[in-house]
Amino acid sequence: MRKKLTALILIATVPILFCMAWFMSNRSFSLSMDREKQRIQMTETIVFREVQNTMGSADFSTAAAYARQYHEVYLSQGIELIFCWNGIPIADAQLPNGNYEGMLIGRRCAMLDTVSTPQRYAVAEPVNDRLTMLLMRDVSDIYRLKHDYRLIAFGCAGAASVLLAVLVVFFTGFLTRPIRKLTEAAKALAEHRDRQVSLPMDRKDEIGTLAGAFSEMQDAVSAREKELQEESASRQALLDALAHEMRTPLTSLLGNVRLLQRDLPPEDRKRMTESMAKEIHRLTDMDQQLMKLTNLRNEEPETEPVSVLKLLNETAERMRDTAGEIGIEVTGEDSRIAGDRELLSLLAGNLVANAVHASSPGMTVTLSAVPGGFRVRDTGIGMSQEALQHACEPFWKADKARTRMQGGAGLGLSLCCRIAELHRGRLGFESEAGKGTTVTFTTPLQPDDDSFTTPVA
Repeated sequence: MRKKLTALILIATVPILFCMAWFMSNRSFSLSMDREKQRIQMTETIVFREVQNTMGSADFSTAAAYARQYHEVYLSQGIELIFCWNGIPIADAQLPNGNYEGMLIGRRCAMLDTVSTPQRYAVAEPVNDRLTMLLMRDVSDIYRLKHDYRLIAFGCAGAASVLLAVLVVFFTGFLTRPIRKLTEAAKALAEHRDRQVSLPMDRKDEIGTLAGAFSEMQDAVSAREKELQEESASRQALLDALAHEMRTPLTSLLGNVRLLQRDLPPEDRKRMTESMAKEIHRLTDMDQQLMKLTNLRNEEPETEPVSVLKLLNETAERMRDTAGEIGIEVTGEDSRIAGDRELLSLLAGNLVANAVHASSPGMTVTLSAVPGGFRVRDTGIGMSQEALQHACEPFWKADKARTRMQGGAGLGLSLCCRIAELHRGRLGFESEAGKGTTVTFTTPLQPDDDSFTTPVA
């Protein structure tokens, strides 16, 4: 762009400089020629008065004698006088060319002769009816000055063009520097280079505005790229964990299938088929949980007012069939939060399912309504601090043997954490090995008609 801009400016300005030089040289010549014409005409007026006094009534012979004298006297002064009697030069004089005959018209006239060499300016004026005086002066030096003026003007134009070229190169470099920086930054961004390019954001013009917008875009692209990298790493970790997690049930299924190919007692066949059904159920549950987790990555919840106490009662009623001898109770005062009812029900169900799995027969799982959310507490096996740090990671299991025995996939808490994020909330974990676990879900989202969570009668 810098080269094109430089060439464009030079193409537009250099011809103007030379045209100005041409115009100024012609103007200077015209002024010089006008001054010379005025001087010659004033000289002719003075000479004509003298000639008229001496030759106004002279006869032909007397006029011829005076003509020779005047010619010799004024020739030394650079003035050539020719006298014509009835249109014919006298005293052995000759007209330079035929154009001068057109000046013998009986009245005063002037002519610039550019045909002859040297160039002359001539003024003709009749002395009487028969005698005409023709005064001529050499003006070729004016034409030489014109040539010199033009050379000087063109030389100045050339020097000005060189100086202009230097200034234009400097100016275009200064002008296009921020654009070059933006281009360099764009290339660095396109090539995923980490090198930061200083952008001219301190300018108070359109370039500064563009640089600010580009910087914002650069930050957004970097943030999005980092987010995609983290998402890609998360997906890869999820796939690696999935492959590792599926290896055990698939190996078990393959071993049982090979055993079933043998001739075994009915009791052993029944036990193996039950084991296979359990592994298949585990794979199916894993697939369903994984599909839910994948779909929630780009899902935005549709919020509506949700009664927390009603949600917990519905969850407890639904989970009592699978809890067996483990009790489930609901406590707390009702309040409303804004959220996706189905996702919040899934969140509460998964938390209760985890609490049931961690509990032993005779224990109780407590669901409590709290301001802005709810809490699920059990008194089961609990989790260590290391397990708490990995609680939301897919396929992480605090007690792998117990989870595998109960058929868990290790995706429940990952779903719960994602649902909490979608509601701009958080899951708080409190746990100690052997003393149980408390998980608290809170969200800042409130129904449109509530500026804060209010109890529902």
